[in-house]
Amino acid sequence: MRIIVVGYGRLGTQVVRHLDTKKHQVVVIDKQRVLMARADRDPDVKLLAGNAIDPDVLREAGAEGADALFALTRDENTNLMVAQAARSVFKIPKVMAVVYDPSREPAYRAAGIETMALTVAGAEFIVDQLSENPPRDFTEAWGRAHGHAAEIPVPPVREQPSDPLYAIVVGGGRVGYFLARALIENNVEVTIIEQNKEIFDLVSMQIDCPTILGDGSSTAVLELAGAQRCNVFVAVSNHDQDNLIACQIAKKQFGVPKTIARVKNPKNEALMQELGVDITVSSTSIITSAIQSELPHSRIRQVLDLRAGQLELMEYRLDPASPAAGRQLKDMKIPADSIIVSITRRGQAIVPRGDTSFAPADVVLTLVKIPAEPALRRTLLGD
Repeated sequence: MRIIVVGYGRLGTQVVRHLDTKKHQVVVIDKQRVLMARADRDPDVKLLAGNAIDPDVLREAGAEGADALFALTRDENTNLMVAQAARSVFKIPKVMAVVYDPSREPAYRAAGIETMALTVAGAEFIVDQLSENPPRDFTEAWGRAHGHAAEIPVPPVREQPSDPLYAIVVGGGRVGYFLARALIENNVEVTIIEQNKEIFDLVSMQIDCPTILGDGSSTAVLELAGAQRCNVFVAVSNHDQDNLIACQIAKKQFGVPKTIARVKNPKNEALMQELGVDITVSSTSIITSAIQSELPHSRIRQVLDLRAGQLELMEYRLDPASPAAGRQLKDMKIPADSIIVSITRRGQAIVPRGDTSFAPADVVLTLVKIPAEPALRRTLLGD
């Protein structure tokens, strides 16, 4: 079996020790490079330094075709994001995420993510899940870990949306601060949630709105902030995993109709939208698109970004090396989630039909779902 272990701390170390690393192909991912040089590390285990919430890091670890992934870091938001990526993007059949707040477990189990609030003593339980007939089922193990049976929490009653609008902003740094100020100036009621005490002290003195010190992905904190009546939930912290989980908790447990997340790594945008975030905003993607649009010889240009529907209006400029050049549309394998809207050739617009041929220097206008854009690009332009 190919097994990926994310986190090489106390629990991750114990899990690796319980695995038969000569029989299984084991890869360990950890952000701390110093752990890669441990004297007691297993020579049969491949160690990879990196942040596992980046899909490229998971891909390098062999997630495509992996049999199991255990997310065992000390940050439960990281564990939950990695586990969901493993399920949604890489279709890994066996995925487990360790969390430390038992109240989060039922909601994510209901979404297909196996979770467990474990200590180092639970390493053997994790490894046991790889067998065809695990000796203990999840419910029994959960009961032993917590002293009572697992219970599905009852979501708080959804109140009538506020009028005027009520927005919760998670993250009181510069982005959250200026966003809250702009919302207040537009008569939107705002509450800021900030986990860092120093930032909390600063922002609470500088802005005239309620400010809460706490974890914006915590059910208790969101309840205190009045998420039951929130119209718009915006997570703009510096960590993609925290923004994702906060938006998911707001939507799943409080029924917030609109969630918006700041994304630092643009590779995570499609994943976060697939996992339920309504709108993602990546300054990196915005700046990159703006620069590419100004390049005179750019082969790709984003015309319109429709994030709410996960759609993009894209232009592709063909050249003689493009695999589409010289071929008819009916012979092309265009991705299902994309449409060829028009072709501009020598200043003239062409409405494409099945027998329409592509030519070098054509500018092809397409409407494409964001996750399908890389496949469409390869079809038209090649690698």
